[in-house]
Amino acid sequence: MQVIDNYLPEHEFRQMQNNVLAYEFPWFYQQHVSLPPEDGGLITDPNAVETFGYSHTVYDAETNYRGYFEIFEPLLAKLKQDIPTIKFIRVRLSMKTYKKGFTKDNYNLPHVDYTFPHKTIIYYLNPSDGPTWVFKEKFTGHPEPQKYNVQEKVDPVENRILFIDGLQYHTASNPIDHDRRVILNINYDD
Repeated sequence: MQVIDNYLPEHEFRQMQNNVLAYEFPWFYQQHVSLPPEDGGLITDPNAVETFGYSHTVYDAETNYRGYFEIFEPLLAKLKQDIPTIKFIRVRLSMKTYKKGFTKDNYNLPHVDYTFPHKTIIYYLNPSDGPTWVFKEKFTGHPEPQKYNVQEKVDPVENRILFIDGLQYHTASNPIDHDRRVILNINYDD
């Protein structure tokens, strides 16, 4: 796990941030953001709470889909410079908002984005609360762990980037003190 602050130069970050947080930027409602309902019901951790959210897929390698891709070119170019062998699997924006009853002890359902070896990047686009929770457990196949042990909590600080092993369980949390928490989730192979 690695955390780097001020990953992009200020002017590149602000331009990207202004585009994503603009009133006109399209977001798509997701009733379940961590796991499908049939999988989420297996988690018995009392702090894990599923939530709704909004997303926007920027890139998907399987379908070669690209949407608003140009907004993120400075970030993706820097990642290619820093990790020359990087192969993007999916690049997706995620936005969570306040959820009634959600507390600072709660987090969304622990999950992995894919069940094959990969890496995950979380890039924070606005100052918010609602940390990313990284757990000690790794995906080794089904069934999912019944209990999760927190390894680290990473606060959402704008222009901060978090690198983790994609098979390490992680999750987000809803903001309590801010209107929204916006991140870019990047899955890749190298």
